[in-house]
Amino acid sequence: MKLLIIGAGKVGQNILSTVAVGKNEITIVDRSRKALSEIRESDNVESILNDNLTPELFKKFKVETYDFVISATNSDKTNILSSVLAKNMGAKYTICRVNQAESMEQIYYLRNYLGIDKIVNPNLETALSVGDIVSSNIRYQSDKFGKGKIEVIGHGIKMDKDLEGKKIKDIGALSVILVIGVIRDGELIIPNGDFVLRDKDYLYLMGLSKDIMNFKMKYFRIAEKQMRKKIAIAGINEISNQLAIIFKDEDLTVVDSDPDKCRSFRKNYPNAFVINSNLKGAEFFDLNNIDKSDVFIALTDNEELNLALSLMAKKLNIEDIFLQILSRNYLKILDELEFTGVLNPINIASNAIIKTISKDKGISTYMTFDGLAEVLELKLPDDTSLIGHKLKDAKIPPGVLIGGIVREDGTVIVPRGNSEFKKGDSIVVFCKKENKKDLEYFIKEKGDNFFLNLIR
Repeated sequence: MKLLIIGAGKVGQNILSTVAVGKNEITIVDRSRKALSEIRESDNVESILNDNLTPELFKKFKVETYDFVISATNSDKTNILSSVLAKNMGAKYTICRVNQAESMEQIYYLRNYLGIDKIVNPNLETALSVGDIVSSNIRYQSDKFGKGKIEVIGHGIKMDKDLEGKKIKDIGALSVILVIGVIRDGELIIPNGDFVLRDKDYLYLMGLSKDIMNFKMKYFRIAEKQMRKKIAIAGINEISNQLAIIFKDEDLTVVDSDPDKCRSFRKNYPNAFVINSNLKGAEFFDLNNIDKSDVFIALTDNEELNLALSLMAKKLNIEDIFLQILSRNYLKILDELEFTGVLNPINIASNAIIKTISKDKGISTYMTFDGLAEVLELKLPDDTSLIGHKLKDAKIPPGVLIGGIVREDGTVIVPRGNSEFKKGDSIVVFCKKENKKDLEYFIKEKGDNFFLNLIR
């Protein structure tokens, strides 16, 4: 697969970080020398400094030879113009990041009338993600892979003292679930069966969704279907606007300290109950029974406020809690607090693009892994030496764990030692960030080097 990525910012880097692992040919373009300096070039990744996206440049690139042209800069104007230009010059499929879109109608217009194949709006993608999770009625944080058949969740030992002091291999509840990682004293460990669990350990588990459900049912319940859910949102922004549409049939309350925002929101979304109020202090939750909400969503511009409000919501036993966090400052604690969803629109938008490119194969979106690791779903190259061999014979690099195999026919398995890799397989991989390059070489490895474990 051949890709042209325009924009080396966070979205571009997130996309590149994943697609570079596969057997793809990638060109990434940006006007910023600093942004490009963060790109690690390799035999399949070329970075180009250029601030003038012209027909001449696209002609030089031979844009018609690219499978995907992805415009992912911070500028809507640049993204739209480059997408339209690329499409008019023969690009096979164009993906355009649009940051400011007030409605689905605007997105449909861009797509249908300008000929852009896919529009990705971070705020809309975030709102849709929240809507999907809330409608599922599942009360725990998770990332899903293999078209929803494989799930990754977090679980603290403090929640289950029956696990403390035991080896992983001796715990019956984990017999069909993989412990892919353990956070202990700030360190991320990929354990084996003899690993002994301790108090305060935080586990990352991967398994078939039905097995994860059975495990978590011991601690979390699936809510009964309600005619109307009581949903409270703190903060008015573009995500709030989209959520007002998604939750138009629910009991929606929106609170913001800005009177102008409140007046505008009340006018545009008459289905919502809008309150102009200070968002700080425990008394906030007393407003119109917000403390009795089924769902609480913190979307203010202040991350510390979002975290504080969400912690108070947790103390009040509100079951679904979402908060917007954009920076990396809180990665070390977010998973262990076990909110329903930690929302980063940039990561969610990146995942939407990656899933489009990789035929519904994504990356971890809602779990942070303390900023030390990630989960990816990758298609095996047809010529990789993995095909035809068993998992136990693969010399998997340190810091990498294969937690799922998705067959070409849609069958999904959690692999064991005798599981064999087949042509057309995709794998769900847990990988420490420091070992990402090793994973890349491992996936692409051909010939006898695979068995000798010559990871460059």
